[in-house]
Amino acid sequence: MNAILLDWDGVLVDSIELYLDLYREACRRWGKTLPISTAGEFRDWYNPQWEQNYFEMGFTPGELREVMAFSQDHLDYSKAPLYPGIPEMLRSLSQDFPLAIVSTTPSGLIRERLEAEGLAGVLTGLTGGDDSRSEKLEKIRRTLETLGASGGVMVGDTPLDVVSGQGNHLSTVGVTYGWCAPERVRKAAPDRLVHSPHDLEAAIRDLMSR
Repeated sequence: MNAILLDWDGVLVDSIELYLDLYREACRRWGKTLPISTAGEFRDWYNPQWEQNYFEMGFTPGELREVMAFSQDHLDYSKAPLYPGIPEMLRSLSQDFPLAIVSTTPSGLIRERLEAEGLAGVLTGLTGGDDSRSEKLEKIRRTLETLGASGGVMVGDTPLDVVSGQGNHLSTVGVTYGWCAPERVRKAAPDRLVHSPHDLEAAIRDLMSR
């Protein structure tokens, strides 16, 4: 059986501004310096091994643990819209394939947002960042094992998503409308590049049919 695995932030939900606000507030509270100020700068700067972003801002490992606790209370995904066409795409794909989200965002925040959109029932699996770690390779492996899937497609907006999907022998779709600038995603060599949420379903179905 093959399955479709999707990243959350930058693929399904437009949350750059949400995290820019989180980073600004964390820097203000802990007296650190955020080296960027706009969403465009974020897309060039953001490291999907997100711990490194905090270390670049000057946080220590001990402070990072405090920020993680703060972030779960501060992040409000009701302020982050799903990209246009994403609810319809998820409902459509779920009729034909097992769907799972693999993300470093805490699963409770993802589940709450999906429930608010009436989409809780479309998922077969959800692996979130409840371990407070940025790695994706093992998260994808565990998700496939839980689903009983031997292959499929991984969809992500960062080089880490693409490489981690490749490391699990999945076909990969890299989206260029998310958290990383297009050239950064392109360099990871996904099987498909998608520049608009409206084109995502067709790319996924094409790879799933092979």
